Amino acid sequence: MSSQSLPFQPEPFQATRPLQVLIVEDVESMRGLLEVVVNGIQGLSVSGLAANGWEARIELSRRRPDFILLDEILPGESELDLLREFHSLEVPVILITGIQQPTHDCPSLALGRIVKPGWKTLETDRKRFENEVFLLIKKAHSIG
Repeated sequence: MSSQSLPFQPEPFQATRPLQVLIVEDVESMRGLLEVVVNGIQGLSVSGLAANGWEARIELSRRRPDFILLDEILPGESELDLLREFHSLEVPVILITGIQQPTHDCPSLALGRIVKPGWKTLETDRKRFENEVFLLIKKAHSIG
């Protein structure tokens, strides 16, 4: 995808290296889809994949990502506890959800919330997902 379709030019991220992203998603097929989508975004690279909080902690002990895409609903985990833990490590978090129109507030420790791309609507969702990720990164880094 060309950077012309983005709401801003991501060159500041590309000057040194791609931003590293840890994906935390319990559904294996969605984790794979997110990996493909994120690796397809210019200026981003998946640094690790985790199916749960335990695996995410292991990944964080191995390498520190620039930010985390965290599934909002993980079986047996509290996303709020994980958010607090990641926030204490100073790793920004973007929540991802399958709920099309969430009615609950996004926790303040998260940069924001993004609806995951869908299998049937991948081509249109890919562009939306990319734009929303970069808008939240821009917000976090106060670029503009």
